[in-house]
Amino acid sequence: MPEILNYLFGAATFVPHGYCLLWRPDLVALHAISDGLIAAAYIAIPVAMLTFLRKRPDIDGTPRKIAYLFVAFILACAVTHVTALVTLWIPAYGAQGLLKALTAFISIATAIVVWQLLPKLLEMPSLKILETANDLLTAKNIELNTQVGRTMQELDLINDRFEKALTGSNITVFSQDSDLRYTWIHNPRFGFSSEDILGKLDQDVLPKGSAEEVTQLKRQVMETRESASTYLAVDSDEAGTVFFDLIVHPTKNQNGNVDGVLCTAIDITEKNLYEIRLSSLAAQLGQANKRFENALDGSLITVFEQDRDLKYVHIINPPPGTEEEYFIGKTDADIFGAEDQLKLVPVKQQVIESGESRSLEVDVGLDGTEKTYNVRLDPARNAEGDVVGVLGTAVDLTYKRESERQMHLVMRELTHRSKNLLAVIQAMARQTAARSDNPETFVETFSARLQAMAASHDLLVSQSWYGADLKELVCAHLAQSIDPTSAQVEIDGAPLSISADAAQNLGLALHELTTNAAKYGALSVLDGKLKVSWRVESGQVTFNWAEAGGPTVTPPKRNGFGRLLLEQLVGPSLDGTVSIDFRAEGVRCQIAFPAAQLVS
Repeated sequence: MPEILNYLFGAATFVPHGYCLLWRPDLVALHAISDGLIAAAYIAIPVAMLTFLRKRPDIDGTPRKIAYLFVAFILACAVTHVTALVTLWIPAYGAQGLLKALTAFISIATAIVVWQLLPKLLEMPSLKILETANDLLTAKNIELNTQVGRTMQELDLINDRFEKALTGSNITVFSQDSDLRYTWIHNPRFGFSSEDILGKLDQDVLPKGSAEEVTQLKRQVMETRESASTYLAVDSDEAGTVFFDLIVHPTKNQNGNVDGVLCTAIDITEKNLYEIRLSSLAAQLGQANKRFENALDGSLITVFEQDRDLKYVHIINPPPGTEEEYFIGKTDADIFGAEDQLKLVPVKQQVIESGESRSLEVDVGLDGTEKTYNVRLDPARNAEGDVVGVLGTAVDLTYKRESERQMHLVMRELTHRSKNLLAVIQAMARQTAARSDNPETFVETFSARLQAMAASHDLLVSQSWYGADLKELVCAHLAQSIDPTSAQVEIDGAPLSISADAAQNLGLALHELTTNAAKYGALSVLDGKLKVSWRVESGQVTFNWAEAGGPTVTPPKRNGFGRLLLEQLVGPSLDGTVSIDFRAEGVRCQIAFPAAQLVS
């Protein structure tokens, strides 16, 4: 330990530095004062730097580390000058050497850092450039402040206009922070002022149910960052139930993070009530219009409207075979021929020009069909009473005309049929009488044949004499002797309708065949079978009657009236042929006639 102290302070070996100066007061004072002042300055400078760094915590990283290095360097220099001052009186040359070595190390490190920073320091703008940039920045700042001032004035003006526009309206605008506390509101409702609402939550100003609903929506908007809207009903003691259309937008801070919501609440109570009333009126009007359309649907009445250019704009219950699209947007020139246009267009133009209603009965061709209409034309007027088109009601008289013509045809046909029927009955009566042994047999046979004719006529009457269903005709005549649904009977054939004449003649044939089968053939025993079938091939209808399982059949020795009726009356009347085969196992009869006797 004494050796270390001797080395550091040289108490026994060396003399103080002042001795080297011969203790001259002027030299000692000059060195002492100079070193002391230099040391004080070197201490003051790093203290100032440390104070600066303490007050500027924003300076961080490498710049702060370099600043600390310079502080250490300057302090080391200060210590070196302090040791020089001390050695004037104390020979501490060992300690001075160590401190100088430390100072040298710090100096070298500082020098290395300075040379490394030199390129970056050279890249730094000069003071003149900085002053020029500062002047430009100042000018830009003044310009920016001017623009900001103008913008603020414009913003204040816009905000003033915005508030004036909303004041007294049914729109309320407000904002809330992330906790959903009101931060701003304009045009509050329900008697509240802005001061009554700011800083409060929805639960403080709205009913519980409404508050929960809007709170959930606003939190959803903040989570999804997407705007949303809802309809809200708020119960108020003063105004009753008030309906709002609430639109919620997310608001964002400078970092783009959602920091609240901006809401627009539009009072739609009046609109809602108006829409309810309008919807009710529309529903009533729709029901009335539906009743009107239902009343016309399927009827012979067509209602239409045309504008002043006679273009169809609306039509209800268009004529059969046409649709609304056939008329809408078209004129009479697009729909009717030139002759029919001369019947319609002048009358419609007169209605438009005079404003007076007109009626006419007209025959027109529509969609390739000749139609007869009773047309009433009335002027269509707008709310001001001006004539804007034509309202027409057309009653289809075609069916009536056709009925009248059909009636005349039916009367002539009835006369013709009556004459033919009387001739057939007269011939039937003579033939039946000629082959009857006594009056009772004649009456029974003749009455049965008349009933067969009546059955055919009943079937034709039910079809308005347009024809008869072949299967129904067969069942009607079989029913006089057996249940057509019996297991003894099989009927096979596609649905066919035959003409009235064919039905009458085929009915006579079916009566004779049924009567013969019931008396002598397959229908006279329980085990007998009858199959009636027909088919259409190559424009000809083939009708087959086949019996089986009855008594053994023997061919008749003479032709009876039934066979004569089938071969000489029914066949020629049908423009066809009749063949009868008296097989031992059962009678077969085939009646063939052209498909022209069928009706669709």
